[in-house]
Amino acid sequence: MVRVVSYYSSFVLTAAFFGLGAGSLLAPRRNLHLRRLAPLAIAVAVGGALLLGSFAHVNPADASEYVWLGSAPGLDLSRESLGWHGRVMPVGLVLCLAYLIAALPFLCFGQWVGQLFRTLPPLRGYSIEIVGSLAGIVLFGILSAARTGPTVWVGVGCLCLLVLAEGDARALAITGSATILILAVVVPAARPFIWSPYYKIHAEPVEKIVGSDGKVTSFDHPIGIAFTVNNDYHQMLLDLRPNPGEHPFLASWRALYGAPYAHRADLPAGPILVVGAGTGNDVSAALRETDREIDAVEIDPAILDLGRALHPERPYQNPRVRVINDDARRFFERTGRRYALVVFGFLDSHTLLSSFSSVRLDNFVYTRESLERVRKLLVPGGRVALTFASNTAWIDRRMIALLDQVFGRQTEIWKYQGVTYHHGRVYQNVNLPGVAPSGEPTRAAAGVTIPTDDWPFLYLEGPGVPAHYRWFMAVIVLLGGAALLLLPRGERRLRAPYFLLGMAFFLLETSNIVSLSVLYGSTWTVNLIVFSGILSLVLLGNLTCARFPTLPLGAVVGFLLANLGAAYLIPATGLLAVGNLPLRTVATVLLFLGPVFFSAILFARLIAREQSFYAAYGSNVLGAMVGGAIEYLSLVFGFKALLIPTAVCYLVAFALVRRQA
Repeated sequence: MVRVVSYYSSFVLTAAFFGLGAGSLLAPRRNLHLRRLAPLAIAVAVGGALLLGSFAHVNPADASEYVWLGSAPGLDLSRESLGWHGRVMPVGLVLCLAYLIAALPFLCFGQWVGQLFRTLPPLRGYSIEIVGSLAGIVLFGILSAARTGPTVWVGVGCLCLLVLAEGDARALAITGSATILILAVVVPAARPFIWSPYYKIHAEPVEKIVGSDGKVTSFDHPIGIAFTVNNDYHQMLLDLRPNPGEHPFLASWRALYGAPYAHRADLPAGPILVVGAGTGNDVSAALRETDREIDAVEIDPAILDLGRALHPERPYQNPRVRVINDDARRFFERTGRRYALVVFGFLDSHTLLSSFSSVRLDNFVYTRESLERVRKLLVPGGRVALTFASNTAWIDRRMIALLDQVFGRQTEIWKYQGVTYHHGRVYQNVNLPGVAPSGEPTRAAAGVTIPTDDWPFLYLEGPGVPAHYRWFMAVIVLLGGAALLLLPRGERRLRAPYFLLGMAFFLLETSNIVSLSVLYGSTWTVNLIVFSGILSLVLLGNLTCARFPTLPLGAVVGFLLANLGAAYLIPATGLLAVGNLPLRTVATVLLFLGPVFFSAILFARLIAREQSFYAAYGSNVLGAMVGGAIEYLSLVFGFKALLIPTAVCYLVAFALVRRQA
């Protein structure tokens, strides 16, 4: 509900870790009953999120990172669609408040979990917690597949809290009252929206447009539908069939969607591929301009369904169209079909791939490796047409440099000349036989940083950490240190091995998600499988330690470091050369998930005889929080470089354990 959080959702994850870690350190304080306050903390968090969502904000002042703000020129979207009511708040304040609000419920849960850990042997208690986490992921996966919204999510969560009250009259009263309050706020707030696994979607009819001179033109009937996601303009659904006397607004948009077909007479034989097909405008243009077969790829199933149900040209019902609900990058790697034309729609996303990384959902589509794969999908003489809203000069240069380098020739640029959207560009190039990819761009775009699978940050001008990230990293470290004050006097020390293991595990999880997204796509189902796989390996590590309690730690750490070294040396895309799918899957698991298993054994051995696991757990989770801050160094060095501090953390933790022993 808070627009900017979609671009910085890793802030929320680190807030959750901070709350869990700090809360766990409060476990000995029996006179502080945060467990009973958890439902009220959730009510405050929900109310705070809705309040923050009602404010507009300006983008971060650091121009080195681009964050979309506003809507397509010409549109006059309602306040309900954009989620604000004329009030403005600095973006830094929005993020700080979101951080504190998100941490509040987890502070209560952290103390609760810490107290539960004191009732069981550490390894058993931790294993039970992992099983509960797995169950939670599976449950949320089911709710996501059913496209439920916050009313169901919060309702199920409150039901769990009612069960956990265990007949305590006071806890039941507080939880019941908080549940009624929460649902009274959430139900009306969630009702106007469609909820997909990726977005909160709002549809609004386009009944008037605003010219560049401020003149408003109203129509006697809607000329289309505008969609916002997470309080941001996303796309329009328009009927662009030629119509005598139509408004220039429609004619100019038809020109934009028709630009990729300007060279249709020169295209070789073959079908057309449209990625980022959205609600169907790009596919409708392909149907109008050609008589070819069309493959339409779109990642969001809800947006596809909206196009099927609402688009007046009915593109997805046409027998020439084959609809694929998948991530574009994964489709590039899996398809065996070759195309005469590959069209990129307005594919830019408004959310992160995962809360464990700074990568946006669409970033891996616009890397050098991705475009090299697209070139291989083109028949000789086939063309690529990449449509993009290049709202900054350096994004424009980056697109030119990327295509110049991959296709080894100068990119053609179609600039939008209509009444609106002057930043719209269609970048076109040709797969000419005998023309090899160039090591350098062929024109003035030289010197521009080209996104790669290791550094996929399309919306960052160059390697570096923007100022607002640096401030946030500093705040995380300060809060982590301040959390130690919650411990009783005499115990206020960081449990260094646990802290380092938490930091390393966060970085390892980030690396896993990024590598597996390159191999298997960026869909929500892939993320679900990755998280479930990681937790399953942690559980397997616990069971291995319980069964073989005398495993030599030196050997475990040796295997762990060797595994990290192999993951560093072997690029994720290198596994695509393995033609046998089962063999490739086994190699992927061993290479990228193997370190999780060995690190789980190391952690399990460490906690097996731990006397104050609540404090160790707190240090571990606070370490993960700091790992979230270190992850931003990938903006400078790329993701593979994160494996170096990961290995250092494990090595130092092992040395400390040996020294203490």
